[in-house]
Amino acid sequence: MKIDYSSQKAQMDAYIKNTAQVQNQNQERDAAAQNAQAPARGDRVELSSGSRLLQKVNSIMKAEEPGRAEKINMLKEQVQNGTYEIKPEKIAESMLSDMIKDLG
Repeated sequence: MKIDYSSQKAQMDAYIKNTAQVQNQNQERDAAAQNAQAPARGDRVELSSGSRLLQKVNSIMKAEEPGRAEKINMLKEQVQNGTYEIKPEKIAESMLSDMIKDLG
């Protein structure tokens, strides 16, 4: 009886070829991941007008007004002493004026 090894050889060749393809795919994937992590030369960052506006608002909010600390301390004392008076008309007027500014 003769044993035919040709089918086993074909299976081994197919296995080796498949393994090589998988290794090549893995190497290409790893290379692509490394390229994606490295910054490309000539890249630029452009800020949208919205982000520039937010930066401007943020810087304005961080800037302290002269005398603000004194006013805050005075209001704290009034609240602690119970002498702080709430004026609903003034609050409503201020809210409406801010809303008009935002809309206009």
